[in-house]
Amino acid sequence: MEEVMPTLLTGGNGWVPSHVLRRLAQRGESVITFDVMPPDEMLLDFLGDTQRNVVFLQGDVTDAEHLREVCRGYAIDRIIHAAAITPREDRERREPATIINVNLMSTVTLLEIARELPAFKRMVYLGSGAAWGSGHTTEVLDEESPSYATRLYGITKHTSERFCRRYKELFGLDVVTMRPGSALGPMERVTPGYAGATEPREILRIVAEGKPVLVNTLDGLYYDWTYVDDIAEGIERAWETPNLPHDVYTVSIGTLYSIGDVLEAFKRHWPGMEYRVVPIEEANYIVPLSPRGPRPSNERIRADFGWAPSTSLDETVRIYLDWVRHYGPQ
Repeated sequence: MEEVMPTLLTGGNGWVPSHVLRRLAQRGESVITFDVMPPDEMLLDFLGDTQRNVVFLQGDVTDAEHLREVCRGYAIDRIIHAAAITPREDRERREPATIINVNLMSTVTLLEIARELPAFKRMVYLGSGAAWGSGHTTEVLDEESPSYATRLYGITKHTSERFCRRYKELFGLDVVTMRPGSALGPMERVTPGYAGATEPREILRIVAEGKPVLVNTLDGLYYDWTYVDDIAEGIERAWETPNLPHDVYTVSIGTLYSIGDVLEAFKRHWPGMEYRVVPIEEANYIVPLSPRGPRPSNERIRADFGWAPSTSLDETVRIYLDWVRHYGPQ
C-alpha cells in the first residue's frame, strides 16, 4: 500500500482555506496548515474532531527556509497554496512590497521547493477572479479571457497563475490554479490577510443593529455568489483528480446575482429584516451605479471534474445567517 504523505496548506486558517482544511481532515488526510496566525477558537470549533488530523504551524510564507524545512521535515508531496493578502486601497498604499512578497514571491518560493521534493505530486494554487480585472465587453468570462487587473491583488494573482503555468512548461511540475467565484458563507472574519468584507457582511452589520437596510437601488453589485464549501469541494477535486487536461479552472456558480437578490434572500431567512429603496442621500448602504458585467463560466470544471455547484443562493444565505446568529456578524 502506498504511504500517504501529508498535504501542506498555506493560509489554512483563513476563510476559504478553512473549508478546504476541514474537507481534507474529514476524509482522514493529514494536513499541515502553515499560517501567520495561530488557530482561533472559531476555527477549532469549525473543525471539531477533525482537528486531530491537522498540524497547526505558525509561520510567514515569505520565509523560504522555514517553508523548506516544513516540506522536508514532513515529507510533503502535495501543496495547496492559499496564503494571500486581500488588501483594500489604503493597505495597497501602506504595504505594496509586503503584498507583492506574500501574494507573488511566495508562489515562486513554493514552486522552487516543489522542484526539490523527491515525491512531489501536485501543487494547487488558489487564484482569484480578481485576476480578470474589469472592463471586459463579453457576456461571459472564461479561463482564456484576458486580464485587465489594475490593483495589486488582481495583478499578483494573475502573475502567480502565469508563473505556475511556466514552471509546469519548463520543469514538468504538476500545478493547477483554481479561481474561486465570489465566496459567501461561514468563517468570513478578519484575519491578518483579510480585513475587508463582502457586501452581504457589510449589510449584516446594519441588520444586526436592528435597522432597515436603505439602498439607493436594487439593480447593482452583481456578483457570482458561490457557497464557500462548494468552492472548497472544487479545490479538493483539483487536489485529488489525476491527469487534469487544463491548468486553470474557475470554481463559480456561474450566475450573477444583484444586491436585490441578496436582500430578498436575507429577508426570507432573517425574521424582521427590512429593506427599502430610498434617494441616495438617505441610503445607509450606497450601491454603486454600475452595469451588470460578464458572468464567469464554469463549463471547464464541469467537463473535466464533473464538479457543479450544489448550493443555491437561497440555501447559502440560510446557512450563512445560521452561522452569524451563533457567532455574531464579524
